Amino acid sequence: MSTDDSTLHDPVRDTARLDAAAPDDTTARTPDVTTRRTGVRVGTVVWGLIVALVGLGVVLVAAGYTIDVQLAAIVLLIAGGVGLILGPLFQGVRRSRSEQ
Repeated sequence: MSTDDSTLHDPVRDTARLDAAAPDDTTARTPDVTTRRTGVRVGTVVWGLIVALVGLGVVLVAAGYTIDVQLAAIVLLIAGGVGLILGPLFQGVRRSRSEQ
């Protein structure tokens, strides 16, 4: 059984490698606070509405109403997809108008 230098672990060498790979404190940059997103994400709103509508469907079924589950799932998926596509588009148009 042969030992290869690459398989041996030397704590001093490992620490030196980590120190060499670590970024210098003077070059570290802090995130710019002004570039942070504000407001609610479109995906959060769309998925929140889907969960609320599923909850409403459960309440209606418990109240005795009959719901076609397959049709309801198709409608929810279509509405969610349209919301996820159109939401950012409207948000981008609104953001570009506010920058002018």
